[in-house]
Amino acid sequence: MNKIVNATSFTFLMAAALFGQAATSVNGTVTDPSGLPVPDVKIQLRDPQTGSSRDTTSDTQGRYALPQVKPGLYQITAKAKGFNDLIVNDVRLLVNTPATVNLTFESVGSVSTVVSVSAESTQINTTDASVGNAIGEKPILELPLEARNVVGLLSIQPGVTYLGEPEPGVQSDFRSGSVNGGKADQANVTLDGVDVNDQQQRSAFTSVLRATLDSVQEFRTITTNAGAEFGRTSGAQVSLLTRSGSNDMHGALYYFLRNTATSANSFFNNSAGVPREKLNRNLFGGRLGGAVQKNRLFYFLNYEGRRDSSEINAVRVVPNADFRNGLFHYVRKDGSIGSLGPADFKRLDPLGIGQNQAVLDLLKTYPMPNDTTSGDLLNTAGFRFNARAPLSWNTYIAKIDWTADSAGRHVFFLRGNLQNDDYTNSLGVPQFPDQPPQRKYLDNSKGLAAGYTATLTPSLISSFHYGFTRQGLDNLGSLTANFADFRDIDNRYATTSSLSRITSVHQISEDFSWNHGAHSVAFGGVMRFIRNNRYDFGNSFSNALSNANYLLGSGREFEVADAQGGTAYRRQFVNLLGLMTQLTANYNYDLKGNLLPLGQGIRRSFASEEYEMYVQDTWRATRSLTITAGMRLSLMPPVYERNGYQTNPAVPFADWFVQRQALADSGQSQAGVAPVQFDLASKLGRDLYPYHKNWSPRLGLAYSPQGTDGWSKKLFGGPGKTSIRAGFGLFYDLFGQGIITNYSGSALGLTSQLQPPPTYSASDAPRFTGFYNWDPSILPQAPAGGFPQVQPDNFAISNSIDEKLKAPYTMNTNFSISREFAGGLMVQGSYVGRLSRRSLINFDLAMPTNLKDPASGQTYFQAAQQLALLARSGTATADVKPIPFWENMWPGAATGTRSATQSIYRVFAGSYPDMTSALTSIDLPDETGECFPSCSKLGPYSMFNSQFSSLAAARSVGKGYYHAMQWTVRKRFSTVQLDVNYTYGKSIDYSSAREVASATGGQIINSWNTRQMKDVSDYDVTHLVSALGVWELPVGKGKRWLSSPSRVTDNLLGGWQLSGIWRQSSGFPTGAVAGGVWPTNWNVPSFASQTGVVPKTGTAKNAPAAIDGAAGGPNMFGDPANALAGYDYALPGESGQRNGLRGDGFFTIDLGLSKRFTLFTHRDMPHTLQFRAEAFNVTNTVRFDVATSNTDINDPGSFGKYTSQFGSPRVFQFALRYEF
Repeated sequence: MNKIVNATSFTFLMAAALFGQAATSVNGTVTDPSGLPVPDVKIQLRDPQTGSSRDTTSDTQGRYALPQVKPGLYQITAKAKGFNDLIVNDVRLLVNTPATVNLTFESVGSVSTVVSVSAESTQINTTDASVGNAIGEKPILELPLEARNVVGLLSIQPGVTYLGEPEPGVQSDFRSGSVNGGKADQANVTLDGVDVNDQQQRSAFTSVLRATLDSVQEFRTITTNAGAEFGRTSGAQVSLLTRSGSNDMHGALYYFLRNTATSANSFFNNSAGVPREKLNRNLFGGRLGGAVQKNRLFYFLNYEGRRDSSEINAVRVVPNADFRNGLFHYVRKDGSIGSLGPADFKRLDPLGIGQNQAVLDLLKTYPMPNDTTSGDLLNTAGFRFNARAPLSWNTYIAKIDWTADSAGRHVFFLRGNLQNDDYTNSLGVPQFPDQPPQRKYLDNSKGLAAGYTATLTPSLISSFHYGFTRQGLDNLGSLTANFADFRDIDNRYATTSSLSRITSVHQISEDFSWNHGAHSVAFGGVMRFIRNNRYDFGNSFSNALSNANYLLGSGREFEVADAQGGTAYRRQFVNLLGLMTQLTANYNYDLKGNLLPLGQGIRRSFASEEYEMYVQDTWRATRSLTITAGMRLSLMPPVYERNGYQTNPAVPFADWFVQRQALADSGQSQAGVAPVQFDLASKLGRDLYPYHKNWSPRLGLAYSPQGTDGWSKKLFGGPGKTSIRAGFGLFYDLFGQGIITNYSGSALGLTSQLQPPPTYSASDAPRFTGFYNWDPSILPQAPAGGFPQVQPDNFAISNSIDEKLKAPYTMNTNFSISREFAGGLMVQGSYVGRLSRRSLINFDLAMPTNLKDPASGQTYFQAAQQLALLARSGTATADVKPIPFWENMWPGAATGTRSATQSIYRVFAGSYPDMTSALTSIDLPDETGECFPSCSKLGPYSMFNSQFSSLAAARSVGKGYYHAMQWTVRKRFSTVQLDVNYTYGKSIDYSSAREVASATGGQIINSWNTRQMKDVSDYDVTHLVSALGVWELPVGKGKRWLSSPSRVTDNLLGGWQLSGIWRQSSGFPTGAVAGGVWPTNWNVPSFASQTGVVPKTGTAKNAPAAIDGAAGGPNMFGDPANALAGYDYALPGESGQRNGLRGDGFFTIDLGLSKRFTLFTHRDMPHTLQFRAEAFNVTNTVRFDVATSNTDINDPGSFGKYTSQFGSPRVFQFALRYEF
């Protein structure tokens, strides 16, 4: 006993336990014919395939439990004095799915009684409150899975959004993979109990180690309220179990083929007259499993290869025929189209140079456009082409299982995975057809898992796991020099950088399960050691960008009198002038402050550790009621850089932001805020963020009415046929590795990115001389290295982390009623809720403040909104009345003929609707502005910060809400397997960006009022349907019809099977935007505001454009012009309407038809050959992706247009499979 206690103490102290997650359990009650409990019953659970067994004895109340059981097909035998032996065959135990099998002795005697139970019968969960489904090996092998990705089966669960299979090497759409309103990066995937997540990207539906369909015995997911033995993230818990060998040798050979001839073309290729993409895919492999020593030592082997000689459709924005020859088109105020030629450019250019010949020479090398879904359709359009995308994958999997003793008390397994991949994806295809691939991807990921399960006593089970998962990636880019590019035109040459990454995870875990009477106690924990070693060239080169928004006045001086103007006009005009206004210089240093050579990559090693422990008691309070209560403690030290390449600000940015707000609220200048200074974290003694100690309580109730007779039996179906469950759990989100990799690229003094403020005019801006051939001396000079480093007063755009980050968490609740009916049919209705708190969002700490005038109490946003409304209505300067804020805070703007308000109004009206550009003119010491050095009584930088124009930081201030009704109908029958799920729900949040991408996406526009962003989530869908089915037609030998046919008849009519997957959702949300306009935040544009009636969205496949002269096409509005009229620009201080529109939803049906022939039978083992035909998106349905639609009110020629579709066009796949 002391040894047991010591082992337990060691487990908790080392936190070395948890993932017995590749196991399951079975429990029940033994009763006599009258329903009374039978004690001291000897119960054996036996695996007929391997001969292994486990024994236990029922307690005084007839209860028994067998925890830590390997999933599989079992036989239960019960023996007791005075009763016939009871044998229950074909008991299927599914991974992480507690099973209740009650045993009833039918008569007194000594002859065995055999009770058969269908292997595929539905098992009602009467043990805990978790929600989720398990899928066995048969549907895994037989379903038409487009990407043959087992983890993708998560998409066929209630409450899970799905937008198609993720492309290899590409971060999946953040809307796809959201589970019950949670972030898509919060699923946790384990293979044989070992972590196989991508620690940095955390893409949905993804395992670092490729689990082939033939290698997976079982898939199980818990979508909400998993027990305390699960943790780490708040999303779905996905468990995969690798096959094992058995006493009989089993194997398979298979070959799958896809080709161009049986594939459909995409909607947009057809529209552009581009032929269908080449598709030649060959997938082949084999598996073999058997016994080295019967009942003791087993092996399993699997190899799978894939070869693609295919193409991917690509679209680039290119100059049209007129623009490349110097003829510039624009929209006049009356809606007609005007043009400017070379002479007009010379007239408007203050230096009289006009159009840049080097620019024209470069533009003439672009291919001619053939597509109207991209570009402004006045000067630019799309060029659509099919790009080469070869792929070669090799996957090797091996597993050994060893039962060390004949009693089966000591069981070991060892599993290894290796893959060797070489491919190109949509991010790596050639920039244009005349070029090589932009990027090549290599993947040599590998992994190892070992497990030891020991039956220490009949009531105490130990399960130990060790896992090593190594993700090895090489992304080989094309960039080798500094480059110059243009806004709103795709680069002529590839500018992709290289990155090598090896991310390794060592995991040590342990589970103990102890049964004592009515209590089943589980306790344990896990340790993970994560190392992310990177060699990154992303900041190794500098660039110059032609960007009108970085000119003083944003290029408004180039707008002719009759032009509507706007961002698109100014950008393309400045592009033809070749004004390189936005310069970005990247300089890298070592720890001693030495400048690294141009083009040298930077090496970083990011590390993190995770320690988790838990305890949980499952109490069978009565035969009908089970109460599960547990607590999990997760110790999450902050991620860090192992070699010291990590900086911190001298004053934490959270405090710095509070200081900025306090100054603004009291009417004081931002010049009074503490200057930002960085030093090495090792010197400051501060971590990247706090050490998180997360306590996670879990509670579940499961009530299963006995319903033994009368009305209760009719209502509840009898014992184990109905389950009423409720659960609550507190779960935390994971974010560490993704956060630090985003921040590392802007660590001043180590990786210094310098971007001067917009101070160039057309008279002094550098001019384009070549894509690669330009004078690097125009870049800001490299600052001196070493620490501390004071952030220069260069109005920088940068990012960082709030050092006071708290761990995001969710409170999950559910209530469900499940009922099993005759024939293996189960119906379950559930309420599922999630309240998210402290979600990470991208927060601009340096946006201009909402300065308050102490005298009048009026704020900047209030005063600026008044000016914006006056500018919108075209009010003359002389008619503008004094506004207290401007009169009191900007008295220096007054002249002998104008009030301070009128002078400020002239600036704001000239910049409308880009009000923050106007603010820079009056708040920054601009020598060409009307307020040099300052008109404000507070001096320059009264509202802006001199060091940063934008400082995006991940902060834990987000919230979210999800409520849903979910229905599941499941049928398990010998020849039919069917799951149908329906969800009616709503998800609301402040930002839908993934937690690991919170520093790069989902920006909060107004940092002073985050609630403005509250809206339906980007992945919110009201209706969500998913289904899977496998149906063996009941014809042929041993089936319902023609059960005893001749061999010829059986080969013709028997062995047919249908399978299918159906996924469908209602529309996804989006919002109208105002591109190139920044009314509230200098770096983050606001959404547009709805000011009129906007017609209902739909899908018009050939709608006209919103303006004359532009091409029509697929659009979310039947009348885009009418819809455009319902929007206007957001006012200063406003964020606009984030998600006020709905587009298409996702829809696809995948079907499979197969025919199996029995070739011969050898030693009672049939050898079969299966022919299979599968169709993905069999209806070839086109649903457009609202996320890529053009909702920019500043681009009327393309407003409302769709540019891409969900999923893929129809593809047929053919297969041949030999099994024995």
